[in-house]
Amino acid sequence: MAFLYNKFNRKLLLFLILTWGITSFWLINQAFYSKVAISVLAVICFFLIIYEVAPIILLIISSFLVSYSLYGFLFQFGLPLWFVMLSILVIFGYLFVYTEQKIGILGNQRLIYLLLFSIITLEVFLALNYFLISPISKSMIISAVSYIFIGFCYTVLAKHEDKNFLSYIILFGVTVVIIFSTSIWGI
Repeated sequence: MAFLYNKFNRKLLLFLILTWGITSFWLINQAFYSKVAISVLAVICFFLIIYEVAPIILLIISSFLVSYSLYGFLFQFGLPLWFVMLSILVIFGYLFVYTEQKIGILGNQRLIYLLLFSIITLEVFLALNYFLISPISKSMIISAVSYIFIGFCYTVLAKHEDKNFLSYIILFGVTVVIIFSTSIWGI
């Protein structure tokens, strides 16, 4: 774990995850404008990584790109499900470690919430396979799940008084309702 606490290693791993997600998005997605939008967003994220600011935004964007890439590799390239599940546990576990270092969760609870976050994300990823919606919508829902979990960690565990957990829940609910109601079903 000491490897992950080094500032350079932390930036390098996050940079590699983001680069892999963007490259996979470019390979899988066919729409040109969405590729351009993700590329512009990626440039912004690279600056956020360099200056180590806005870890929650980095988590949301990284979780979107990673989950979209893993859905693409699962369905388009036939990657085995066990490998995708293992990748979710490892990558989302690291994303949580990066974010929790920035918001400051108590030391004795880190491992429990690391496992909980990774397993919940894996379960949501697998449960969304039953819904016939596009991988972009599924990835947005996984990003919303990451947002609510980090909101819980930020407000409840790290005891930051500037935000209320109820605001995270409301935004999560509104986001999921909008995603489900605007998705094209049957893809």
